[in-house]
Amino acid sequence: MHLTTHLRILFSLIGFLVLSSHISYGQEEIERQDNFLAVGINYGIDFPAGDLADRFGQNFHAAISLDLYSIKMKGFLGLESNFQFGNKVKEDVLAPLRISNGAVLGNDGAPATLFLRRRGIYVGIYANKTVLPFKHNNLSGLTLGLGVGILQHNLRILNDTNNAGQLNGDYLKGYDRSTRGPALKQTLTYQRIGNNRSMNFSLGLSITEAFTNSVRAINFDTGLAGDTGRLDILIGLEAKWYLPVKSYGAPQEIFY
Repeated sequence: MHLTTHLRILFSLIGFLVLSSHISYGQEEIERQDNFLAVGINYGIDFPAGDLADRFGQNFHAAISLDLYSIKMKGFLGLESNFQFGNKVKEDVLAPLRISNGAVLGNDGAPATLFLRRRGIYVGIYANKTVLPFKHNNLSGLTLGLGVGILQHNLRILNDTNNAGQLNGDYLKGYDRSTRGPALKQTLTYQRIGNNRSMNFSLGLSITEAFTNSVRAINFDTGLAGDTGRLDILIGLEAKWYLPVKSYGAPQEIFY
């Protein structure tokens, strides 16, 4: 999908959540009284910084999480995983294979149809807390979050014509710049928690700092060892929808 398509998806999701929240404010709201387990669905855009900005441009991410909300804590504890994808690649690992016109020749002597793409994954645990609640709902408001996990990213080479033998199978590993390391994540969001199943969501910013090293012993295009001691940073804008699947806690007492 093109960049505009991904942006349309992201802003449509944000618009839906904001509009639904605005409509619900016009109704009498009962504050949620029970803890609950939810499945989280997240979509966002990331802008690279640090060493990552030398290799890639912006990317999008789609995420899923398992989240436990605590009324007492006014926040979530969760396990999250996101998949990152983009087509902005700044590092041309195929440069040594190109001829004067920029093409890479395949085994049959014809130009190979090749595309460079960014791929990545983040897996981690997190906790957040509403630190500046709104008057109409004590559980909703400005929320701070902290997380720790592992970030991995790599360069994917798409060989549509499948005629470049030097880029097939295990040979691809010498060009993919696969990189991995521990990461820290911070979030600043507006989080909305209510009794309505569709009205549990967050909108905001995230920053991820990963301390990574190359997974490959050597890069075939340079003949040198992979990078070590990298600082890869992602600055993200994201929307997340929590879908409650189970409630916990004693039921409310009913007096007659």
